[in-house]
Amino acid sequence: MQRSFLYTGLLLGLTFSNFELEAQTVSTIAGIQYTDSAKFNATAANDVTQEYYSRPLGVAIDTNNRIYVTDEHNVMLIIGNISRNRGGFRGDPTDFQALGSTDGTGLISRFSTPAGCAVHPKTNDIYIADKNNCLIRKGMRYVNSSNEAVWSTISGKVSFLGGYKDGALSDAEFASPEDLEFDSKGRLFVCDFDNHAIRMINGSNVSTIAGNGSLGFKNGTGSNAQFSYPAGIGLESDSFLLVADRNNEAIRRVNTYTGEVTTIISQGLDYPLDVIKVENVIYILEAQCIKMYINGKLSVYTGKEGVSGYVNGDISIARFGRMYHFAYMKAQKSFYIPDNYNNVIRRVPLLLSVNSTFTANNTTPIVDQTVAIKSSTEYATSLNWEITPSTYTLQAGSKLTDSIIYVSFNSAGSYSVKLKASNSSSSDEELKNNYINVSTNSTAKPVVDFTATKTKPMVNENITLIDLTANNPTSYTWTITPNTYSLQNSTTLTSRNPQVKFTETGQYTVKLDASNAFGSHSISKTSYIQVVLTSVINDLQKSISLKLYPNPSDGTVNIDGLPESSIITVYDAAGRNILNTTNPQFELNPGAYFISVHNNENRWSLGKIIVID
Repeated sequence: MQRSFLYTGLLLGLTFSNFELEAQTVSTIAGIQYTDSAKFNATAANDVTQEYYSRPLGVAIDTNNRIYVTDEHNVMLIIGNISRNRGGFRGDPTDFQALGSTDGTGLISRFSTPAGCAVHPKTNDIYIADKNNCLIRKGMRYVNSSNEAVWSTISGKVSFLGGYKDGALSDAEFASPEDLEFDSKGRLFVCDFDNHAIRMINGSNVSTIAGNGSLGFKNGTGSNAQFSYPAGIGLESDSFLLVADRNNEAIRRVNTYTGEVTTIISQGLDYPLDVIKVENVIYILEAQCIKMYINGKLSVYTGKEGVSGYVNGDISIARFGRMYHFAYMKAQKSFYIPDNYNNVIRRVPLLLSVNSTFTANNTTPIVDQTVAIKSSTEYATSLNWEITPSTYTLQAGSKLTDSIIYVSFNSAGSYSVKLKASNSSSSDEELKNNYINVSTNSTAKPVVDFTATKTKPMVNENITLIDLTANNPTSYTWTITPNTYSLQNSTTLTSRNPQVKFTETGQYTVKLDASNAFGSHSISKTSYIQVVLTSVINDLQKSISLKLYPNPSDGTVNIDGLPESSIITVYDAAGRNILNTTNPQFELNPGAYFISVHNNENRWSLGKIIVID
């Protein structure tokens, strides 16, 4: 198991609305599904939808959210929608030339069933448990597509049966190392499968922190503890490591400083293969399913125990072939899994338990005054509001299934609000009795306020300005400057909730004047709307595939895959054009930026990059 340490990422060529819909279901992110072995694409890079993997085993995520994959005798890297060969034999994996333990650059290197892998949290180098060679290997970090990975042996002796020896890196021996995990200090933990031990590489030394080379099932400290073919490890913290103790059908915990071993789960597992802890929930990978352990209860999260298949969709119906390792990407709240039997890389969304909660911007409104009620529930895929009594009106097109609803109340009195939230694995509801207390005020001038459905829209994106004014205005006048906008759906500047589309990037000031028989009032919000970038792509089907790296960046930005005669345009967070260049490498100051690329075939690609100090 491997976790990513830095989570800001980049998605190019995929609209956020599509991504949000797909993010809640199990999907295949790379590979052509088949149930044999030894298919291959003998090219350096392939579209992820056209890549052939052969029995992928391990997956790791680097600090830029790029995805490493170990398959039969290769190490691959998924960047955006491209799968790249970073090491190993590029041809038929059954060819005698495919096997080996050669160090070197790119295709010179050879592996023998590379399995679990992990990325160094500081250097971004990739480390591989080269299982059948009984070695720990290292690949230099990805810089760009023209720099091939340089592979070296960190520790171990090439052996079919392996050995068991602690000491200096050059002297140490392993037996079928299966999985790797780094802590934040750079200590590398090794799940030494055939030695029934958990080893540690710290600096230039290899030591055993738990286990003694013989199989068994025993808690204890250091060499007094025993495992039976531990298959996967996952870090809880620098101090504790979780172990999928396969043949003992248990999850164990190891103190990484003292070597003390305890047992967490000893029943209900079917040969666990890997383990990850996220948000106080332990997720256990088995061959055909992922189980979750929370508050002492074990249940199936997705897949079906002992049932092989290939089904994408909701986590309740998803089916898997045979899995060995997985990794978690916090940026996308998702697990990434090599489905070994189906020869594809799968993405499984993490739908944590929902805890329904909400707030209103005003709990003591006047009759007919709009109130914004907002859900702050995390991990929900379905929301349903209930308001009683039913003497209310939904404003600005909001619906009772939205995350924010805009409600005006027709009568004075107390209103109760309930929010039901759910996802595929849990549900919750919050009821606030007599939460909104509505009163009348028929002899006061308006007290103006307003909000917007979105304050940072893209060019040509519709938003709604929403009146929140108290004391029953009878007329409204909106003023928007500058005037590079158009009103939509028959609304006007005198409508209560006008719909607006902005035609240029920049900052817009919005003013609302409201009046009734008792007087008038106004409020102006300077630079309230910030239009950041066009959302129009001339031909989405022709959208070019580009890679921005590193992301986040320390100032130097690179674009890989730039077609000839391309113009790069950089906008800051306020939508200002700050750079036009044809150079695929350029410098930016700290901040958030939007990138667009236009070439002579009239194709566009949009992206976002973060530059840090």
